[in-house]
Amino acid sequence: MFINRVCRSYINDFIKTFSILIFSMSILLSVLGLVDKIDDFYQYKPSVFFFLKYVFYMIPRYVFYLIPFVTLISSLFIFSIGVRSREFLILSAAGGRLREMLKPFIVLGIFISIVGFIVGEFIQPQYTKEINNMVSELTEKRKVLLKKDIYLKGKDNTVINIGSLYQDKGMAKNIKIYQMQGYNLTKRIDSEEAEINDNVWILKDVKIYDFNTGKIEKIDSLSYPTDVKISITAFKDIKKIEEFSLAELIKKRKELKNVGLSNPKIDTDISGKLSYNFVTFFMMILGISLPLGAYEKFTFITSKMRGTSGTSSIITVSIGLVITIMYWLVYSFFMFLGYSKMLPPFIAPWITPIIFGFISLKLYYAIRE
Repeated sequence: MFINRVCRSYINDFIKTFSILIFSMSILLSVLGLVDKIDDFYQYKPSVFFFLKYVFYMIPRYVFYLIPFVTLISSLFIFSIGVRSREFLILSAAGGRLREMLKPFIVLGIFISIVGFIVGEFIQPQYTKEINNMVSELTEKRKVLLKKDIYLKGKDNTVINIGSLYQDKGMAKNIKIYQMQGYNLTKRIDSEEAEINDNVWILKDVKIYDFNTGKIEKIDSLSYPTDVKISITAFKDIKKIEEFSLAELIKKRKELKNVGLSNPKIDTDISGKLSYNFVTFFMMILGISLPLGAYEKFTFITSKMRGTSGTSSIITVSIGLVITIMYWLVYSFFMFLGYSKMLPPFIAPWITPIIFGFISLKLYYAIRE
């Protein structure tokens, strides 16, 4: 693909601006994230090296989430400068085809989208795992290790939900055991407390719900044989569902499906992981189209505020913030509809990218040739 000198210059400026913003903002947010949690860590007296590692390992997470926003801001900023300097107006008046000249930016938007997918799918989960390992090692030294809301699966397809697990004490609270026969739930065992051993759990204050007979039985203590093994290392990398990679989410969905269960949040997040990667591409198109498709309006605004320093930058950042806020409000709304199954979970996350994609393409073809 031929790239003329003007376009090459704008691409270089875009890459510089994008790189500075993405890394500076990611580091800043990582530091702020540490400050928010520093009270939780301080009681364990961590070293300075722990804090530095924590900030470093948090950077990929913020890079992933900031890529669409920084793409929009960078493209708006670079092309607004071109509009203000009248370079694009001169090129258009001289017979240049702006959309043809801007094709390398479209390719660059696709490339950045692919990079974002790689960061979110491969790099971010690994760094999140490192963070969890660091925190587990720090807290295990001086505190009872507590994990909450854990789901386990036995070889006989039994599903076990543990409300609270005290691993160093070998004790669990609020246990629910679901016994399956094929895809049918046959029995549920509820226990207030349990002693966790390798092969037998001692359940206390037990209620047994038999769905075949409809009977409910209460028992003070019950020895429950199980093939599920729990160790400290097995739970070091427990993550929130938002931090799972696409492959991990698909694996979790398959495990739930095998025992006859479903989770609309997992289904929605799987689709959201895929649809999110189109956001960056559309933000690039928006960043190109808004200044070039409405440069007269930009010129009118800047002329009214000519006496103010940094006017163009303020306008650019304001437009980027408004678009980003609108996108996340609409996106969060449709994700909620998917989580609650008011819309099909695999369709809801695609609605917002489709809407903004249509708007961005409409504006792109409104660019004056």
